[in-house]
Amino acid sequence: RSKQWYQRRVRGVYVTLTSLSLLLLNEFYGYSKYVKSITKTVASLGFLYLALSCALVNSEQGNYLFIGLILSAIGDVLLLSLQPIYFQIGAFFFLLAHLMYCGAFITIGISIKWFFMSAVVIGPAAFIVHRYILPYTSGLMRKLVITYTIAISWMIAFASGSYGYSGKAWLLGAAFLFYISDLFVARQRFIKRCFLNSLCGLTLYYTAQLMFAISPNIDL
Repeated sequence: RSKQWYQRRVRGVYVTLTSLSLLLLNEFYGYSKYVKSITKTVASLGFLYLALSCALVNSEQGNYLFIGLILSAIGDVLLLSLQPIYFQIGAFFFLLAHLMYCGAFITIGISIKWFFMSAVVIGPAAFIVHRYILPYTSGLMRKLVITYTIAISWMIAFASGSYGYSGKAWLLGAAFLFYISDLFVARQRFIKRCFLNSLCGLTLYYTAQLMFAISPNIDL
């Protein structure tokens, strides 16, 4: 593998992590919403660039993952707005992204045993959502939160099933990080706005997307 091959991949990771660092600094000090918009958008473009550099689209599984990454990047831009309508549309794009990731896991193969064992993780998370988040929602937003919770739960179930089938943990790790990041997003949006939510949620989220993007080159 050539030096240029590695440089292209490092470039995508560097763009995302550098932009993420600037985004978090901006979140901590509260500098500017424009800085937030630029750094978050560039960070998302970074994982799309990485995916293309890693030839993610050269397989059926990769096509599902790449569509999921595109939908996530669109969701990132929409969630920059604090207006409920943009948050709802952005959440819908993320819901579709989770379904695309489910499609990727299904193409790998599914272990029914591991699929149902994942309920050990899904159950407590669903309880947290119903106990702590739903009371802060109503109407369309409440329905969206319930539907989204089902979607991310399915994603973890299929990711676990694919791990049980293939024995490869990389994509399961990516799905789990994405799953946990969503909980921090929900806490930030509905319960309490604080820097800890941004730090944990954004770091876990972008790590997960980078893991999805580079997955064709990782045999784990």
